[in-house]
Amino acid sequence: MSDLRVDYYRLENSVRDLGTIKSEFDDLEARRRRNEEIWGHGGVRDAMGEVASNWTESRKKLSPRIHGIGEKLETVLSTFRKTDADLAKSFDEAPDAAQQRGAL
Repeated sequence: MSDLRVDYYRLENSVRDLGTIKSEFDDLEARRRRNEEIWGHGGVRDAMGEVASNWTESRKKLSPRIHGIGEKLETVLSTFRKTDADLAKSFDEAPDAAQQRGAL
């Protein structure tokens, strides 16, 4: 029988990172407007604006998907934690082997 090992740290980081990605993703257009002056040259500024604008529809479709994946990861994390706690509790509540041998 193989053991299932859950890396809570990695799951927690994944949930946090997805939140950061979604936030950055959703803020792209506003960030482009805030940073227009750093591009200097009008051609570069216009090109950056075009890239951001072209992504607007795609971001609208992808943002809820990113959010959904984050929610699913949070559910996985909480389910594993609950299962782990329930299993640990079951060992604490189980009679020890000496009592079982004596009762048989």
